[in-house]
Amino acid sequence: MTKKELLGKELSNLYAIAKQVNTYFNGSDISFLTERSQVVLADYVQFSCGSEGDTSETLKAIQVNPGNTTDSIVNEITENLEAIVKSNLGNPMKELSYQLSLNRLMAYHTANIENVSSLKAMIDSGEKIA
Repeated sequence: MTKKELLGKELSNLYAIAKQVNTYFNGSDISFLTERSQVVLADYVQFSCGSEGDTSETLKAIQVNPGNTTDSIVNEITENLEAIVKSNLGNPMKELSYQLSLNRLMAYHTANIENVSSLKAMIDSGEKIA
């Protein structure tokens, strides 16, 4: 496998993450969150929407079709978020549980962005893999 092929796989994964995030949060119930938490979440979703579009364009440019790629970790986290929303937890505990899962999702998304950035920098610099 070449670094460019690996970049295509990482970009496909990043696209899947953004697409799943955007699909999950579109119309999801976040009314139990504080106003501040709702704003943070809205900013994250806005960022994710932009990421989905940018990643899609990059994939087209390198002629990679992500197909119906899904990310199992994002599936697990969004299923957990949905379970929290439907739970009978009191509001403070529900919000805390939701925020902790959301933090995991955002950190995972960030790690994937960093992977793509590092790989792209390696390719651009011509760095060899030892």
